Amino acid sequence: MTNIDLKKYVYILLGASILLGATPVVSAEWHNNSDVVIRHDDNTNNAQMRQDFASTTSLHAGISATGHFPLEDGNSLSLTGETELESFDRYSGLNNLSLGATLAFRKKWGLGPYAPRTGLSLSSAHLNYSNNIRNGWRHQIAIQGGERFSERWNVRAEYMYERRTANTQAPDQPGISGDVFSQKSKTMTLNTEYAKDENIFLTGGILLRRGDVVATASETANLIASSDAIAEDPVFGGAHFYAYRLQGTTRGLDLGVNFVLTSSSLLRASISRQITHAAGDNNYAKTMQMVSWNYNF
Repeated sequence: MTNIDLKKYVYILLGASILLGATPVVSAEWHNNSDVVIRHDDNTNNAQMRQDFASTTSLHAGISATGHFPLEDGNSLSLTGETELESFDRYSGLNNLSLGATLAFRKKWGLGPYAPRTGLSLSSAHLNYSNNIRNGWRHQIAIQGGERFSERWNVRAEYMYERRTANTQAPDQPGISGDVFSQKSKTMTLNTEYAKDENIFLTGGILLRRGDVVATASETANLIASSDAIAEDPVFGGAHFYAYRLQGTTRGLDLGVNFVLTSSSLLRASISRQITHAAGDNNYAKTMQMVSWNYNF
């Protein structure tokens, strides 16, 4: 996409939001949602060598409002506006605030709780970091599908294209771009849910992602030769510590347990492992633990 295409994408999303909100023939049902997340990442900077690992714990808080617009034949549209804030215990330059909107279409292929469902969503958000080298837009287009096979088992799948824009940095190497934090990627996920009882359900998911990845690490000849873009990254600091944009493939596994506290609140604990194979054998891995609380009102 060109920059003009991105602007058109945002205008379409905002225009559709305004039309939905102003359409008198469609009655919307609105729901509000808030969540608080504590996350630990043992390799936030995606480094290959353990001595370069930057381990962080972050606190995330978000709030959103979603309007549901029912259509005929089991179809529906929804419009979501959200704001999110994230703060890190170390590397304060990663602290960020985002404002975004999502427009989604859902279709249910039949009647009853076991009918399959599909969906398409468009979303855009603007990200503002304490250190502005990562500031920019995140645009996502996603296709979803799912089906409940029994009272206990539910399966969901998603394919998502994502593009991120960011401030272009001064090139660090002659002939190599400094636009290191602008990225494109495609991600596929498959998730299953198993309801142990009415208050506890278990989740498991796998992930496959291909596209741009950014690793901030010590300078090596192999990293320089394999990168599409290179720039200084003052967030993590250190002599000869730079951000490198590489082509990579990530595979991930996520396991979680969810506790229904009330009809409006949910507590979740999860652990995930991701392994990335990047250009030039600049491979890395990370483990993330997360505890979250979600409340609908």
